[in-house]
Amino acid sequence: MSSINISLNADAYARLVRLKRKSESFSQAVVRLAGEKDIRRCYGLLKDEDDGAWDAVAAEVARVRRLPLRGRLR
Repeated sequence: MSSINISLNADAYARLVRLKRKSESFSQAVVRLAGEKDIRRCYGLLKDEDDGAWDAVAAEVARVRRLPLRGRLR
């Protein structure tokens, strides 16, 4: 397998180290983290949720939208 050298600044390297699992190489970590997301995998995931659950989600969204911007992060 061939390899290519890349350059990362210290912040990017530190983030990659934190996200890398103990059992994987840096290459494996990059592939996992940069992998393509397939929205089709989520199809039908929430089909069994009742209307009460959706009402609770809508109420929480409305509550958060009313908060000042700084309050949303807490």
